[in-house]
Amino acid sequence: MSNDINGKVSAVYSDELKARAGLQSVLDNSGLSRTVTKLVAPHDNDFDKKLEKNDKQVGTFMLKAHLSFALFGVILGLFGAGILAFYGPAYTQASPVMTAIALSVLGFFFGLMLAGLVSLRPDQDGVVNQTREATQEGKWVVVVSTPSHEKTQQVNDILSETAESVTSSL
Repeated sequence: MSNDINGKVSAVYSDELKARAGLQSVLDNSGLSRTVTKLVAPHDNDFDKKLEKNDKQVGTFMLKAHLSFALFGVILGLFGAGILAFYGPAYTQASPVMTAIALSVLGFFFGLMLAGLVSLRPDQDGVVNQTREATQEGKWVVVVSTPSHEKTQQVNDILSETAESVTSSL
């Protein structure tokens, strides 16, 4: 399962001219295409579509993550139950089926919780919150989706030179 959901950088500007200049600077100096950059206007109620353009891709990733992590949790629980059935305390050796059920259920739920953490991308909360607050305050925001950590850092450095504030995800 590969994560095709990339990093993001958002930069806040007080006016449109500065925002467009920052956007052009990213295009000129980073080698990224215009398709991965967005300009969010003040009071834009649809800024979320500019932050994540492909909801189906996110949904597919979340489904794959939950299925695979839950399955891995069940397998790990069954493996642990097998070890306990042979080498564990007397009560796990006396009831290996109940031990397997208990540990596989725990593994299932632990896998689901871990998948939720991975797929919700809490590292992007700063980008989303900054963009929301800036648009509500009447400011312009440049949002750039980056394909790698190195590009995220490069775009962050470029926008830091001209923006009021810059936030990036991992």
